[in-house]
Amino acid sequence: MTEALEVRGLTVRFGGLEALGGVSFAVADGAITALIGPNGAGKTTCLNVLSGLQKPTAGAVRYRGRDVTALAPHRRQYLGRTFQIVAPFDGMTVEENIQVGIEARGRIGLGRAALRVGRRRRERRSRERAAALIERMNLAPVASRLVETLPLGHQRLVEFGRALAQDPELLLLDEAASGLSGGEMEELAGQVLRCRDEGRTVVLIEHNMRFVTRLADHLLVLDRGNLLYDGATEAGLTDPAVKAAYLGSTNGAA
Repeated sequence: MTEALEVRGLTVRFGGLEALGGVSFAVADGAITALIGPNGAGKTTCLNVLSGLQKPTAGAVRYRGRDVTALAPHRRQYLGRTFQIVAPFDGMTVEENIQVGIEARGRIGLGRAALRVGRRRRERRSRERAAALIERMNLAPVASRLVETLPLGHQRLVEFGRALAQDPELLLLDEAASGLSGGEMEELAGQVLRCRDEGRTVVLIEHNMRFVTRLADHLLVLDRGNLLYDGATEAGLTDPAVKAAYLGSTNGAA
């Protein structure tokens, strides 16, 4: 297995609360890995560390062999992320939301920018890239709509498209299927599988086990900040310890 991501001894404490307690795992390059567990297991905290939004108390995160534990979020250009609570840019159209992701990917220093020419050409390419992503996400009919006027399913696709606009090698999806109808979930599943087929690595948090079973090549199970299972998806979902964790307490933060 070629590892895209390696986590060793990851620990996060908030005062007296230990959200993650020395978690270690690896994520295969070009695969879909599901991170599951009951509420309060530490799943979102783990994704926050992987994306640089949360500094760990201890442990290390390596991406393709490089230690990125202390790397600022805006410098992790290999990574795209969606969030549990969908967060599009209100007051902007679908197209403008997608373009934000493209601009974030293409941001450069002022010194280099001063040497660049052809601003109109870059803007045209940005619009073309946005149009291609909108077509890919089946959002063309609503491209000029303000994003806050759209139903949840469309908003989640916009956020997914904005993450893809950065052309990431690694995608982190935090309950991207939450609140979606059956048809919307099928649409999203197709997009995730397409990302894998393109060679992207995907780590997703999800409570819908049908969604997990369909997509995930590998399964990680957290329970109370500890890694309970690390292995094949099908075997993990029938593991007695995993089943017991899902039947246990669901109190606490994700």
